[in-house]
Amino acid sequence: MQVLPHPFVPAQASEGALLRARALQRYLLELRTALLSYGAVPPVHLMVLSESDWRARVHHPYGFPFQRTSLKEGLYVFLPKQYPERLIWRLREVLIPAIKRVGRPPGQPDDFLDLNLGHEYAHAVAVAWKLRVRVRWIDEFIANYLYLLALRQALPELYAQALAWGQLLAQLTPSQPSLSSYERKPKALVDQLWFQGQFTVKAGALIEARHDGLLKGLLQASPLSKGGVHKVLLGLEPGLKEWFAQFAPPRNSPKTSPGGIPLEASS
Repeated sequence: MQVLPHPFVPAQASEGALLRARALQRYLLELRTALLSYGAVPPVHLMVLSESDWRARVHHPYGFPFQRTSLKEGLYVFLPKQYPERLIWRLREVLIPAIKRVGRPPGQPDDFLDLNLGHEYAHAVAVAWKLRVRVRWIDEFIANYLYLLALRQALPELYAQALAWGQLLAQLTPSQPSLSSYERKPKALVDQLWFQGQFTVKAGALIEARHDGLLKGLLQASPLSKGGVHKVLLGLEPGLKEWFAQFAPPRNSPKTSPGGIPLEASS
């Protein structure tokens, strides 16, 4: 393993991945700089690993960027040295229906995956700022919002790309579009991507309308709790109620809140 020491984004890279790790380290440092005005950002470790090094350290499937975050054990983001061909082809296959609707994507699948490392970094920041509530869709939505807000301030050209990817993904057709279904695992790749598209488009709309207003409100309400976060979100952004309704289960299904909690219990 090769090491790229840094006080804020220390990196480790498998043999042959040093240049890639250095470029991604710079990318995350740009996001960090944008987020510093809102609060302290602790070190987040970047791991750029070959498949063998990956499998020796984590049980997560090799390919997609992901984060492993704990204030006690440290904040880590993982990215492969090279994306497996099977993953790239699977992404291309899943995206075909959306591409037919809206046209060519803003880049190649590996561009999307590299860009999405910023989303995983945002998860780590959310943990540090006590914004994680362990309701999957809310944690994903908040991470998307943080990621896009940082991109808009630090790397506007990549912000535009991220929005374009979100608009493309939002054109997919999920098998289960309700937010309560998002809490159940595993989910089909098309569903995961569709939800990410929806979260990206909505987060982008909130940023364009009120810039960082939602983040400032969330930080004032921190630490967020699983039971109270829905009320906090609606208090800060009343318009989210109408957006939540778009993900409601069919009428003959039990009525639940977006977190999967019966509405009677969450009101």
